[in-house]
Amino acid sequence: MGDRVEYVFNATVSGSNWGGSSSAGQLFVEVVAVQAPWVWLSIRITRNDGQPHPNPFLSHDFVLPMRMGQAPPNLPDPIKDGSTRITRLWAFAAGQHWSARQFARDDSVGDGPMQQRLYATTPGPLYLTNGLLRIYFGAVSPGDYAIHSLTLVSFQRGSGAPQGTPPAMDHPWGPGTWYETREQSSRGIFERQVCLGAEQGYLLRKIWPRPQAGKRCGDFQGAAVLSLEDALLNLVNKSVGVSIWPPRAPGAPLSRQGHLQLGRDSLPVWFHEEPDPMTDESLKVNVHGFAIDVWSPVLRGLPMEARFNALSVETVWQPWAGVHHFNASSRLSSWGTWLEPSELSTSAR
Repeated sequence: MGDRVEYVFNATVSGSNWGGSSSAGQLFVEVVAVQAPWVWLSIRITRNDGQPHPNPFLSHDFVLPMRMGQAPPNLPDPIKDGSTRITRLWAFAAGQHWSARQFARDDSVGDGPMQQRLYATTPGPLYLTNGLLRIYFGAVSPGDYAIHSLTLVSFQRGSGAPQGTPPAMDHPWGPGTWYETREQSSRGIFERQVCLGAEQGYLLRKIWPRPQAGKRCGDFQGAAVLSLEDALLNLVNKSVGVSIWPPRAPGAPLSRQGHLQLGRDSLPVWFHEEPDPMTDESLKVNVHGFAIDVWSPVLRGLPMEARFNALSVETVWQPWAGVHHFNASSRLSSWGTWLEPSELSTSAR
């Protein structure tokens, strides 16, 4: 209880097609409740001056329950693809020296990225992020570049006694929740359930081809595994370039407002139309529905990966004259938490 790590981050992208954009600030991961084997983490992101971050992806704290005790199998490599050089060294971070391992890969000679990661050999107080001390990634090519970094600046040790009240899952990062989508086309109706979990510093994601009636998301065997520090870096990187909501290409027409029915609730949304990129048929159009207010009470308990994506997608044929013809659709149908109510506040819909 009270264990905390703090990082500073910087992320910048620039390109001839979309201009340049950057994001910077502080990132805090803190244990706010402990009920073995679970710990509840608060993910908080601010500007460098401590004020709330203006980007919609970063403007709200997130809750993340994590099971401790054993890491999942098949852990991902810190740097994927190709050969990585590993060096043992002493590093200085957050006011102290650390025995560390540096993972490095340099593909800049072939217009590829240069990547470096520094981890404490023994995670110790940095166990939440697997001992991460620093990440640097840089990719530069003619007319384009992308650079991001995440650097440890402080850590705090808390109390060892189990305590604290698990927070409500109004704004979950993802672990501890599930959501379902329903797809309809000429081939029929298909449903799928996405289950999200976290174990010992890693996030888990498993897709069921159809909702498991009456079953919780307890079985994560074969799930995709992502380290917590990579998930945090993905969040920072996703925020770069999002200067408008809903997201759309520069020069694209403004979205129209409407409502999307989610269970018993009607949610105000932006409907954004764009040509289907998978076909040369110019009259085939995808209509994406994005929440106008991504923090609306209607979306209480919805994990971040669904909250910041299109809640509905409808594909229509748009003739030169006459009405639109339905072709296919996909939409969020339900969501909630999968832990027992005694272990976690529920938000099932």
